[in-house]
Amino acid sequence: MPEGILPIERDLLRFKEIVRGEVKKRVREFLTREELFGQVEGRLVSIPLPQLEIPKIVHGEPLGEGLGLGGPGEEALGPGGHVPVAELELEEFLDLVGEALRLPRLRPKGEGEVTEEALRHTTIARKGPRGLRHVRRTLKESLKRALQSGEYRPEDPLLVPEREDLRYKAPRRKPIPHAQAVVLFALDVSGSMREEELKLVKTLSFWITLWIKRHFPRLERRYLLHDAEAWEVPEEEFFKAREGGGTRISSALLLAEEILKAYPEAFYNRYLYHFSDGENWQGDTPLALEALRRLLPSLALYGYAQVEGPYGQGHFLEEVREALGGREGVALAAVRGREDLPVALRRLLGG
Repeated sequence: MPEGILPIERDLLRFKEIVRGEVKKRVREFLTREELFGQVEGRLVSIPLPQLEIPKIVHGEPLGEGLGLGGPGEEALGPGGHVPVAELELEEFLDLVGEALRLPRLRPKGEGEVTEEALRHTTIARKGPRGLRHVRRTLKESLKRALQSGEYRPEDPLLVPEREDLRYKAPRRKPIPHAQAVVLFALDVSGSMREEELKLVKTLSFWITLWIKRHFPRLERRYLLHDAEAWEVPEEEFFKAREGGGTRISSALLLAEEILKAYPEAFYNRYLYHFSDGENWQGDTPLALEALRRLLPSLALYGYAQVEGPYGQGHFLEEVREALGGREGVALAAVRGREDLPVALRRLLGG
């Protein structure tokens, strides 16, 4: 600990270390905490800290086990019997999760930027509001005038600016590039995906969204469902749909190809994620692979997660791996249960 640090600062640093350690230790648990799923746009994440003992004033003989509300082997509880919590900024929380899971940093592919103009007060003007008066430049002009006129006296260096000496900060438009991204999620709802498989998909898509948004704050999201045909839905309907019938994986890829025309590669980092149990109509796989070959050069990443259903899983993962597995920008993962989520998430993000 640095010398000269105040006790309260030392305690704060120690507390932050405890919180960071708690996040890293329980990162697998956090992956499936559904109460986090509503915080994509939020700023703070609550971290339970059951190992902390909250001091309590007591009267009489010492208890012998410390003065915390949590006894030996029990979780320490705060007022009202609640587990103490700490709040972290969402960005800091994501960085800790990323560090614990070794998630890769995402870098813009190509340009992937949009340029906006921002006003910066970087120039000087002779007119302007009093609040933007540039004192140093005004005094400099006053000094120059006094020297040129012979009025300046070193023994009495009093400067009285006149109207012609006044200078003001003036705005200049400056182009500022912003990296932006779009992510498309496609989900197979052909009838073979149960509630448990959909929860796995929801978890993966949630964390994928958070991690991409951590690197590209300007992120747009689009959601597709498909069985034998594909259609777009609002985000809130993405995990509620139940359909039947067969599966044509190519339908989702063709619709994604059409939607991405609205997001030029020169201005967007484009991500496409597809979740399915791998079952596909006979004869459709060549069409799906052909669509993928067209899409891949313009994508920052294509991620395919094959979720094992109640009747096993199909062969699309193997076929993609055989045809495209060695290509850059292709991320593949097999998901059989919650225990596979950390590795699947890392792979789907390109790690």
